[in-house]
Amino acid sequence: MKRYRFFCRPINTPLMELSGTEAHHLAKVLRLDVGGEVEVFDGAGTLAHATITEIHREKVSLTVDSVQQTSQPDRGQIVIAASIAKGERFDWLIGKCTELGVDRIMPVLYERTVKQSRNPRTIERWENLTIAAAKQCRRLFLPRIDPPRPLSDVLQNIKSDYPQGHILLGSLNAQNPSLIRQKFGLSDVIAFIGPEGGLTDNEKNLLEKNNAQPVRLTDTTLRIETAAITFAAILTTKLRG
Repeated sequence: MKRYRFFCRPINTPLMELSGTEAHHLAKVLRLDVGGEVEVFDGAGTLAHATITEIHREKVSLTVDSVQQTSQPDRGQIVIAASIAKGERFDWLIGKCTELGVDRIMPVLYERTVKQSRNPRTIERWENLTIAAAKQCRRLFLPRIDPPRPLSDVLQNIKSDYPQGHILLGSLNAQNPSLIRQKFGLSDVIAFIGPEGGLTDNEKNLLEKNNAQPVRLTDTTLRIETAAITFAAILTTKLRG
């Protein structure tokens, strides 16, 4: 029987506690009881099997029965560098990219990105979305979520963090190669997705100077989140299939 899975960082032995939304979900939503067996993961490869020992108003006490540590596979990283989409569409992008196994999501502020209201808790909300998606798909490693940054800053970070990485850019030009036919070996791959208003000439020149390779995903114009999912699905299949 599959055990319910919860997030906690760090995982301590032999006793640990769930609090906040995780404790609420266990006790109030799922209505699990003392003696129930659950799984707890930390998003960094640690998975614990535990037994519920006490349920309080705002916390749940667990006894850890066993701990399993998994190392990150030796393979290329998949990074999605996408323009922020309007409304809840970027939330959807984050959840689906997490399910597909993307390693990092870098929100990009292009010149034509739809302006968003500033919320200091946005990153926290996005991280909570990755936790919920990871629990659902049984993923042990959470993707890294960056704060939104201008294109020039994102490219600087990529050059520093992935010096040998392949930089891709979604394109509709029929002369550009199809993504599905590309080979990357064990290299990191960074996929840029522009805003629905399109890239400015300055942004196109900046990406070109950083050796971004235009690739075709489909013959149709895709929304930001659809392009991100398409990149993620193809890249995870090619790099990990």
